[in-house]
Order: sequence, then C-alpha cells, then structure tokens
Amino acid sequence: MKNDVTARPQATQAPARLSKGDFVTALRKLLQEAGKTGKASVDVRAATLHTDVGVYPARGHSMPTCCTVMYEEMQPGDEILLTPTGGKGPMLLVRYKFPR
Repeated sequence: MKNDVTARPQATQAPARLSKGDFVTALRKLLQEAGKTGKASVDVRAATLHTDVGVYPARGHSMPTCCTVMYEEMQPGDEILLTPTGGKGPMLLVRYKFPR
C-alpha cells in the first residue's frame, strides 16, 4: 500500500458520498490481510485508505468519516503516529498492532 499523498490523481468531479460502513469494511479487510502476513503491525494513512475506498482528493470527499473510522477501530496498543491539525485529515497515520 502506497502512502504518498502527492502521487494521488485528483478527480474532476465529485464522487458518490462514501458511508462510514464503506470505510469500516475496507479498514477491517486491510487489517485482516495484513495480519495474515505475520507482521507485528501495519501503518495506515487516511489518504491511502480513502483512496482505496473512493476517489481522493475530490470535491465532496469523505475524509472526516474516514478518519473517524480509523480512530474508532483502534484497540489498546495501537498508536497514532501522525495527527493532522484538527485531528482529521489525509496525513493521519495510525499503527495498528497484531494480533487484533
């Protein structure tokens, strides 16, 4: 998973609004797949998760919802590596530890 925000193409039109469930499903799938690799943790950046679920950056994006899901899915031992100003933004970076 690539975490370089600058490499993301920009959409020319607003995407369909993404739901909280869209992000929960994608994040849990990502964590499940990463957990199978035997690693101790996986780092997830909000911009990458949002792009995996739907177009970002774009007008009408769902970044606040994406970040909320990332925070809500944290468990004891997980850590926030980078918090954007205001707490929600594409640079949010969370390290999720295994096992979950």
